[in-house]
Formats: sequence, structure tokens, C-alpha cells
Amino acid sequence: MFKKNLVFIVSVVLLVGLIAVPAPYIAAQEAGETKLFENLDYQKYPEIRVNIDGQQLLFDTNPQIVNGRTLVPMGTIFSTLGLTINWDETTRTATGISDDMTISFTIGSDQALVNGQAQTLEVPASIINERTMIPLRFLSEALGYKVVWVGDSNLILISRFDIEEWRYDGFERVEPYKEYEARFINGVKTADIRYTGRNHPVQFVTLYSADGRLVPNVADFDVARYGTGWFQQSPFAGRTYWVDLSVVAGANNNSRFYDPINFAPLKVGVLSDSNYVGTYVKVSISEQFFDLDTWRSMGASSTPELISIQDKTLTDGMVIKNNDAIFKVTINDQYSGLIPVHDLLGVLLEPDKKTVYAVLDKDPRSMINWSAETWTKLRGETPWAGMSDQMLRVQTLRNPDIITTTKTRFSKFELWVYEYDYVDSVFFFDDGILTAMW
Repeated sequence: MFKKNLVFIVSVVLLVGLIAVPAPYIAAQEAGETKLFENLDYQKYPEIRVNIDGQQLLFDTNPQIVNGRTLVPMGTIFSTLGLTINWDETTRTATGISDDMTISFTIGSDQALVNGQAQTLEVPASIINERTMIPLRFLSEALGYKVVWVGDSNLILISRFDIEEWRYDGFERVEPYKEYEARFINGVKTADIRYTGRNHPVQFVTLYSADGRLVPNVADFDVARYGTGWFQQSPFAGRTYWVDLSVVAGANNNSRFYDPINFAPLKVGVLSDSNYVGTYVKVSISEQFFDLDTWRSMGASSTPELISIQDKTLTDGMVIKNNDAIFKVTINDQYSGLIPVHDLLGVLLEPDKKTVYAVLDKDPRSMINWSAETWTKLRGETPWAGMSDQMLRVQTLRNPDIITTTKTRFSKFELWVYEYDYVDSVFFFDDGILTAMW
């Protein structure tokens, strides 16, 4: 009878013991139950944050990283994990005690005692800012907790269960640019993704190069694909140039400028009557752009890949050449116009040694101190005896093809030859002054 009663008592004790163990913990161990960490702030802060089962811990001394390991204040972490604290000043040993666990850290020692068994620490416990700091991962894992270090966020997650997170995982590169999250278990990314319900805010920019090309409507996330040498502001917009009329003159007294309303070419004669100085027109650039409809209306180029496009959105992200890109300009402070980039600045963009003074980036009068009468005289096509060699260069917009120089004790003589298709023009200078021509 006594034997039967003893068996009964032992059975009851075992049953009570099982009931005393938290049921969720048992389920977690058996079924791999996860703890979902929601609404985490993944922004990176200077201080290290510790989150246990969804609750962020508050420390009176910030956690510290020492040799790649995180140390946290003993008092806060022991009490949070349910350990009673014992401090031995003589041995400088901190001990945490629970019903089934005793764990001790001695300041400066690379050995910890877990239920009396010595284990090696990668980083010893330390005194920092008058606080006893102990290695967080070692303590947590010794107590059976899972630990995840999110380095990009300076964030540590701790739970007895498998740690489940949904982290931002980018967005689709097509409209409406849906944002997605990826599922992580214990810090390891899984194949599971989900739509967050949000769409990524995308900015579109136009890229410009120093040689006058542009790329319209480039998504901000795609800018890097174009490499170096591109800017998000035109290097020409806001600048003023003084351009010789011959540079922008077309056939039939038409210029290469187009009226922005009816797209008719502006007449050279009209522009000449309002010349800023000499044969130069003042051109102020307000904008550099590309629009397929405007380009077609101007009829300024015959680029095959553009001619075949029907849907203008197909030019988004396309590199537009400088003979197709367009300047919006004001001429002589009076006339509005449109002109292909290359037609206006081709001389600057593709310089050659012969062409000079065709396009200036300063007021000619500030560069060359000539009288108004001289500037007016230069508008004619005929050189005159007494003009300087610089005046001839400005009038012809060319350096001579051949220069022969003779020096005496008192003078310098130069013979300039300009070679044309059917005839050569020859000019004789005495100390820089034209004295004869033929």
C-alpha cells in the first residue's frame, strides 16, 4: 500500500512540474514557434539599441562595442532576463541567479562560470563609466535566448523564440514602384516577400553633359547607370554668349533660331538690325531641354532613332545628342528663340585651330577696346589698310593658313595667306598693321 501511495505522489509532483513550465515556451521549443518583431525602427542611430521580445531596453549607460562584441550594463540586463544580482567586491565578480541557472562574470577575466562550468569569453566583463558591463550575446545564449545583430541599424533583437522580422527589401523599378519587405528568421533572409502597401517616391531628373548632350526624365535610382560626366543642371543654362551672325546663319536669309510659337526661322536681317556689337548677336540661354514634338516642329535634325519614335515617353532615359538637344534663348535682349545646341555652340564644343572669335563668352567690347566706329566698320566684309591683325581675325573669324614672318632691327613684317577653294587671299602686315592685300 505504501508503495502504491509513493508512486502516486511522485506522479503528481511530476505533473505539477510540467504544468509549472510555461506552456508557450514548451510549444516554441517543440514546434519552432516564432516571435514577430513588428514596427521596428531600422534607422541607424549612434547608440546601440537592445530589443527583447518587442520591448526596447533603457540603459543608464549606453551599450558599448569592444572588439566586435557588445557589452551592456549588468543591472538592467540581469533584471530584464529574470536573474537575481549578486556582486562580490573582493573578487569583482558579478553573478546572476535564477531557479535553474547561475552565471558569473569576473571583471577582466576571459572565463565565465555557467552552472559551475568554465566557458571562454571573447571579450571579458569590464567597468565602463562606473558600470559593470557584461557580454550580451554570451549571457543571452547561455540562458537559451536567440540573438540577432542588425548591424546596419545598430540594433540587437533577443527572444526565447525564433526571431521573425520583415525588413525593407527595395522596390520594383516599374510603375507604381511597389515597395517590398523580406522575411528574416533569426537574422537569415528567407525567400518570402510581401508588398508593404506603399509605393516608393521616385524623382525624375534630366542629366546634362559638358558636350551639350542630355538625358530626359531619368529616375533617381537609375542615375548611376549613366556613369560619370553627367550633371543635374545644364552647364549652359543661365549663361550668355556673343555669337557671330555667320555661325547661326542659314539659307534664304534664315537664321538657325526658331520662333518658339510658330517655329518659323528668325530672319538674319532682323537680327542684324539689332546687333549687339559689330557682327555679334547677344544670346542668353535660359533653358536646355528636349521635347519630341518641339524637335519635329523645328525640323532641325534627321536623327533616325528619333524620327521613328511615335510615343514621346520612349525618349525618357535616352541619350539625346547635342544636335538634337534644344536651347531656349533670348537674342539681343529682344527676341525669343529656340536653337539646337550644336548649331549655337558647335564651335566651342568641337573647337578647331583655324576658327577664332566666332563664339565669345564675354562682351566683345570688354575683351577688345575698339571704338564703336571700328566695330561698325567690321560688319563689312572688306578688310582695309590700317586695320590691325586682330581686326582681320575678328572679321574673318579665322587664323591664317600660312604666316611668314620677317624681322629687322626696327620692324616685324608678316605675310598672311588665307587659302580658299579657288583663290588665296594675301595680307601684308607691318608691325601688326595691314598695309597691303591682294
